[in-house]
Amino acid sequence: MSIPTREPGPSTPVHPEVVRRLLHSEPFARSRRFAERLDTDPVMLEELLDLVRLRQVENDARLAPLAGLVAQAVDWLSESAFEAGDSAALVARRHMTLAALIYLVDFNDVIPDDVVGGTVDDFVVLDYVLKRAFDPAST
Repeated sequence: MSIPTREPGPSTPVHPEVVRRLLHSEPFARSRRFAERLDTDPVMLEELLDLVRLRQVENDARLAPLAGLVAQAVDWLSESAFEAGDSAALVARRHMTLAALIYLVDFNDVIPDDVVGGTVDDFVVLDYVLKRAFDPAST
């Protein structure tokens, strides 16, 4: 199973402490726990991917720059299946990718999505996790 690659692009500089706090937050920890269970359940996985598609990231001004990366993650997750023989690194990438997408559709994350600026945390988490998941140098 191969991991997709991404074109390098501009990134909004975010202070590393902000990223660390988001990745260690209870909402992201909840997303990670759910991702581990979801990865072996094809029905639940498809339901998540449908929710991500419905989120229409490309229509959100804050998240639009990540639309291609999100679409690539959705395609990769729908085409690849968890297998017992997968390397630990590949499984970790799948789980982190799933956790980032779960975080995206969770409207009660660190900054609730229904408040002004509520997608800023989604952008930071998606940008950080997906870029690293698809970085060929980290294989």
